[in-house]
Amino acid sequence: MPALREIDLDIRAREILFLVGPSGCGKTTLISVIAGLLRPDTGRSVLFGTDPEALSPATAAAFRRDNIGFVFQSYNLIPQLSVQDNVMIPLLLQGNRHSIAAAAARAALVAVGLGQHADKTPSELSGGQQQRVAIARAIIHSPKLIVCDEPTSALDHKTGQEIMHLLRGLAHDRGTTLIVVTHDQRIYDYADRITEMDDGRIVSIREPAEWTDGGRK
Repeated sequence: MPALREIDLDIRAREILFLVGPSGCGKTTLISVIAGLLRPDTGRSVLFGTDPEALSPATAAAFRRDNIGFVFQSYNLIPQLSVQDNVMIPLLLQGNRHSIAAAAARAALVAVGLGQHADKTPSELSGGQQQRVAIARAIIHSPKLIVCDEPTSALDHKTGQEIMHLLRGLAHDRGTTLIVVTHDQRIYDYADRITEMDDGRIVSIREPAEWTDGGRK
């Protein structure tokens, strides 16, 4: 059975779109297709006017590098590097000088409230702080799209709310589109739209006002 079936989804510029639904319903597969990490067997996925499938592997990788930021549930920080060095990685991959990347990393860390932790290693930070580092890394190159896969599931309620408040503020301030895969019903109010999936299909697209107490009306 295909992982995705009959998907027809337009994502608005500068919106915060949540993808919700049971485990295994296709949410992560869908964001992987949107981000160009997976190529669909049929159909097309167009991102900022570009069909990643039409690009060579090297060009597609460069397109993702320049236009997309990623925030993962497990943070995906490199433990041997300092916080600042972790945040610098996207700019170094773009070929920027170390001094430019370092200055931008410090600014990004200030933006997420971690300016004083630049020289620490990830193991010296709490889970919420590590997620803030991951967000700083995702925004440092000013991507048009940030994709978040379960960004609050490993965090307590208060910290999860703080992370979503931070992400929403950064997205709105920078004009960035934000796609969030989540099972965390407590953060639904942070979405502009909520796309519900089941069995590889989109079954509804709703405004947050159509949900009460994190559940269906």
